[in-house]
Amino acid sequence: MKVRSGGTQGHSVSICLATIFFLLAFSASAQLATGTFLGVVRDSSGAIVPGASVTIHSTETDQTRKVVTDSSGAYRVPALPVGHYQITVEHSGFKTETQTGLNLEVGQEAVVDFALQVGTAEQTVQVTGEAQQVNTTNSTLGSVVNEQTIADLPLNGRNYTDLTLLQPGITQHKDLSNAGGLQPGTLFSSNGAPLESNYSTLDGASLMNTYAISAASGTGNTLGVDGIREYKVVTNDFSAEYGMSTGSHTVLASKSGTNNFHGDVFEFLRNSRLDAANYFDAPTQANNFQRTPPFKRNQFGGALGGPVQKDKTFFFAAYEGLRENIGQTIVTTTVPSGCLAATNNPCTSPVGGTANPAALQILKLFPAPNLPNNNFTYPSQEPITENWGQGRIDHTFSAADSFFARYTHRRLLL
Repeated sequence: MKVRSGGTQGHSVSICLATIFFLLAFSASAQLATGTFLGVVRDSSGAIVPGASVTIHSTETDQTRKVVTDSSGAYRVPALPVGHYQITVEHSGFKTETQTGLNLEVGQEAVVDFALQVGTAEQTVQVTGEAQQVNTTNSTLGSVVNEQTIADLPLNGRNYTDLTLLQPGITQHKDLSNAGGLQPGTLFSSNGAPLESNYSTLDGASLMNTYAISAASGTGNTLGVDGIREYKVVTNDFSAEYGMSTGSHTVLASKSGTNNFHGDVFEFLRNSRLDAANYFDAPTQANNFQRTPPFKRNQFGGALGGPVQKDKTFFFAAYEGLRENIGQTIVTTTVPSGCLAATNNPCTSPVGGTANPAALQILKLFPAPNLPNNNFTYPSQEPITENWGQGRIDHTFSAADSFFARYTHRRLLL
């Protein structure tokens, strides 16, 4: 099939396609889990320095971005991957100044100003420091769960969303009697907003499940902590670039490869040998005379990232599996007593007459009580098999163009 671009119809199609691609690109750039460096370049007297060359250099991948300060001496470099950077400023008549040790967080607008000293470009000044931590560029409120926090803090079940509960303004929802109580996952309210007002994205793509109330699977798990670099919970006064919610917006950035290979392998085990019995747990024939119900949980997996071509192409892959069998003690008090239950012997009713034969047939379907006061207990098991995997590839074409692709897959078997 041939497509002709000539004529009015061809131009209309081209305009429509261009518009669609522009809108998609604009939407993606607005929601990507990236950061921004900005600031003002001045001389030692405080006068602005327009036309200065500013180079943003990633110390992890050697990716660079170059801009020139405008007439007000300001520069701004958006859509940068989170990570560690250094910034170099050059201008004729001034010493070259480099700030190292800069860490850019997800959703951050990091302000880094420069005061150049008079000299030659061959003379260099190196400054080690951090970007301005106080947000002076907008009124957005939020906090970052960084890579160190994810690695150091314990996570029961390896659910990264539990770290959201440590952020200011977040309150966990535990009442299972009202709306939202039967939804899977860690449910929370941001500054008193409804539970349905939270939204999560990974690299700009929606993570919400079919209930549209959390990012958890049907079992309530949010696997894949090894595939997350860091995330930011925006809780108030966020701009329209986030959208889709009025309560909070969780912006997650996936891990990517660097010039160094890095990875891990893990397995976590939990079973009923470490559990205590509750009041209703009783050793009966139904549970093989074991007091505590069976419980087994295995979480295992690994991750690996590194260069495909140094300074150019990088990869990162992660896998996590969950095998779980949860035992629960089920108690009911509706079991008929004594000879009426599960027996072929004729029984006498409480008033002295013979029981109805049809009723006896129904009563045979009930198990005999195995606890005092006509109670019956039996164990119930819920086997779960869940697999999560993620792969990402990054490539740098030039200082002005870069590309990444990510594929995330999660499968649940109950």
